[in-house]
Amino acid sequence: MIRTSRLAMIAPLVVSSLVLGPAVAAHAATGQAPTTVPTKARCLLIEDTKSTADNPSFTLVGSGFEPGSVSFSGSKAGGGVHTSTGSFSVGGLPAGHYTASSDADGKVNCGSTPKSKGSKESKDAKAQYRKGFKDGFTTIRKNCSGKMKQGIVGVDSNYEKGFKDGAALAAKQFCGED
Repeated sequence: MIRTSRLAMIAPLVVSSLVLGPAVAAHAATGQAPTTVPTKARCLLIEDTKSTADNPSFTLVGSGFEPGSVSFSGSKAGGGVHTSTGSFSVGGLPAGHYTASSDADGKVNCGSTPKSKGSKESKDAKAQYRKGFKDGFTTIRKNCSGKMKQGIVGVDSNYEKGFKDGAALAAKQFCGED
């Protein structure tokens, strides 16, 4: 290795050690151990895998709570759990709005379940989004400068969002755009 390039590589390391050395030594001299940042308690509702449209059920999952008793309440159910790790999971809950609370962490909003699972409107919205995504992806894959066709009738907002998302993915994969 050439002497000048070796010196150029080692010099920044030596200089940074000399500059930071006193600061590190001063911190160590205080005798205080580094403190951990407390985690924030949070919870979330997840739809159960065995949930049906006629009988929806959900699981309440929480983490970041201080170990101890955590109570939860919902519009149609409630209860409590004891956690030694700060995490918990309670399944088989009906639809509704849920909160969890403990003495140490206070009240945490866990969210609400959808009003009606599988309604005709949500199925139509998903179908429009899927169709738009497919059309957008196909259009940009064929021609990187392709555009959404403009018709006389207004475009559904779900279709438009799907088209934009599909076009963005195709542009990233086939046109080299980020």
